[in-house]
Amino acid sequence: MLKVVEIFYSIQGEGSQVGVPSIFIRLYGCNLTCPFCDEILHKGEYEELTFEAVLERIKGYPSMQVIITGGEPTIYNLNGFIEFLQAYMYSVSVETNGYNFSNISNANWVTYSPKDWNKIEKFGYDEIKFVVSKDSPVEKILEFKSYKPIFIQPQNEVDRPNKENVNFCIEFVKAHPQFILSAQLHKFLGVE
Repeated sequence: MLKVVEIFYSIQGEGSQVGVPSIFIRLYGCNLTCPFCDEILHKGEYEELTFEAVLERIKGYPSMQVIITGGEPTIYNLNGFIEFLQAYMYSVSVETNGYNFSNISNANWVTYSPKDWNKIEKFGYDEIKFVVSKDSPVEKILEFKSYKPIFIQPQNEVDRPNKENVNFCIEFVKAHPQFILSAQLHKFLGVE
């Protein structure tokens, strides 16, 4: 059984797969309480659903791209669920703060968004995303090196961009071209 907060269809607004029509499965719970969290639904109500019940809901959407998000998905061992979806030809991406990469090792794509910049993992993911505000200690991420895509994402409001942080991130990326801007396109377009 999965603790599912919501299932919805939209476009991916972040990272390497920006613009890809995707089915989002938001799971309940998180191991952190970040003050800037832009998704509070993971703390509210949820349904307990079987893998089959989730499949029935997502089959109504035309995309074969699934993104498991939260909260923090890796507080659960999702490898069996990921394999279940893959058996039906879904490509499964997971967005994680890196709590437990082994719980999502079967995913097709992993986006890692570390919240503790003093301890950034080197393995277990395909891209890394730093959520940055104009007040962030960016010197810590300037030291980080990787051959994987490294995204700088503005710390935005729940339902809209934060222009100050967006402008800061644009200038930061321009000054440090080893990074890529991830602007949260969905917030600019006004979609979920």
